[in-house]
Amino acid sequence: MGLWVIVEEHVDRLRGIERFEGTREEARSRLYETACAHRFAERLQQRRREVFRVDDDTYYVEVKGSLGKYRLRYYLAERVWSTESP
Repeated sequence: MGLWVIVEEHVDRLRGIERFEGTREEARSRLYETACAHRFAERLQQRRREVFRVDDDTYYVEVKGSLGKYRLRYYLAERVWSTESP
């Protein structure tokens, strides 16, 4: 079991949106669900969403809203080092 973070990239902003423990398979499943359903903006009125897999740990997402098109990337990151004691 590892510690995972799902990272959202939009324009020049990176943001960790979820931290959790699990297996690699569980983390990849959660990443896919996030790419398909995550609301990156509170007031966004989504009209269409397209999700593209870049690789097993990255999804590219295009969301068409009432005011324009938004492009995002969702990454899966595994913690590999920390100063925190286990």
